[in-house]
This record gives sequence, structure tokens and C-alpha cells, in this order.
Amino acid sequence: MEKNKLGLTTKRIVSDILVDSDSYSCSLNIKNQNELHQHFMPFVKGGGFFVPSKHSFSLGDGVQLRLSLFLAEDLIVIEGKVIWVSFNGDSSLDSQGVGVQLSASESEIVTTIKCLLDDMPQNHKSTLTM
Repeated sequence: MEKNKLGLTTKRIVSDILVDSDSYSCSLNIKNQNELHQHFMPFVKGGGFFVPSKHSFSLGDGVQLRLSLFLAEDLIVIEGKVIWVSFNGDSSLDSQGVGVQLSASESEIVTTIKCLLDDMPQNHKSTLTM
């Protein structure tokens, strides 16, 4: 493992794999600050991400999220669990996917993301979850 420009620990990942019998691997590619705002869920205790997916997750499923962040050269691998499932056609949301609450050990990435979003204008649009 190594540290990237943001000072976050990164891992090189070579393929999509089932992590283990209790945890699934999924990816999220964040290309800019606006997309980060769209996917990050600061209202979730410990932080979270909305991850678009057609996979059938269940509440409580373990997730290894491979995050490609616009300021990081390598993937950031973070652990979490599914706390919300959005099916196609649910409420007014257009995107099918899951809300992933980050594990307590991921506080470093949450702090970094909040800093990246701090300078975003307050007149931003709604997110993928609200």
C-alpha cells in the first residue's frame, strides 16, 4: 500500500472479484467535485456513498468499495455496509443502487471528502439521494 497526493492509502486492484463470502466488491468513479457532491452522503453516520448498481444487494451486506477519485492516481479501497437500497422506479430517484455506510475505520477518507466539498458553492443542486 502507498499514499497518494491526498495522503490517503491506496491499493492497486486488478479485477472485479467477490471479496469473500460476506462482502461484495463494487466500483465508483468520481470525476469531479460535483460528482463527489452527488454521491457522498454526509448525513449518514460516519459518511457514506450512493453507488449506482443493478446488483441485488440486501441491507447489511458488506461492501468493499473501490473509489476512483478525481484527485487520486490510484484506487482508494474502502469498507462499508449496505444501509439503503434504491430499486428502479423507487420514489423520485432516477438511479438504481445502494447507499453504503463507511466503516468507522474509514474516517480519514470522510475527512478528506468533507474538505474537498467545503469550498463548493452552497447553491448546488440536489444529490442522487435527496
